[in-house]
Amino acid sequence: MAQIWQLSANYQGITATGSINGFPCISADTGESGESGFTTAPLNPFLIGKGNVLRIEVTAKTKDATLNCSVEDAMTGDIVDTGNAAEIKLPDGDPPHVVEIKFDSPQEGFATLLGQLKPADEKAIVDYALKLRDMFNAKDFDGLKKEMMPKFEDLAASFGHPLEAMVAQVGEMLQAFSSKEHEFEAADIKAEPCCDNKLWKLTAAKDGKALIRIEEDDGMMSLDAVVGVLDSGPAIVR
Repeated sequence: MAQIWQLSANYQGITATGSINGFPCISADTGESGESGFTTAPLNPFLIGKGNVLRIEVTAKTKDATLNCSVEDAMTGDIVDTGNAAEIKLPDGDPPHVVEIKFDSPQEGFATLLGQLKPADEKAIVDYALKLRDMFNAKDFDGLKKEMMPKFEDLAASFGHPLEAMVAQVGEMLQAFSSKEHEFEAADIKAEPCCDNKLWKLTAAKDGKALIRIEEDDGMMSLDAVVGVLDSGPAIVR
């Protein structure tokens, strides 16, 4: 069974961003309202083995701001109490404040991936996003599976899941995201870089949400797409 590393954070009255080994994983925006919030996420796809760093930067806070955050490891099937995160004492004075949680893990696939990727520029990533748009509109499911295979291979390895089982579900997902025409152009694309410009998250310029999505009257279905440039060219790697 795979070991799962789970991030849990709850907060009140803070505006903050957080990253795991340079990849964004936390966003809070209650530094003015004083409201509370909560987030939890598995970190396995972003672990580098020794010296993992969860870094949280608080840029605004209220007088009574609180932050609780933990990274817990458990075996597949175990129950992790995501509501029991450890209290983080915020420094006195005005932000910015930086909090770091460091830990080692057996999983190191993210380090391997970063070592394979080449830095890219925004134009190359935007051009690739337009290629993906055309593939979805053409219902090129075989081509899209190939573009997404690095992501599925790494996720399967990170969580100890059979790759075949994950790929078997891809066809239905791709059909769902091809059910409507994608009409975005280059100006509608925002490519957000991280990890020294080796990873780029595709989002919509108008609202910062996922670029590839299907909107219906009763909600929205979105596809996380993080692009990296391998020796073979750009691909969806996370």
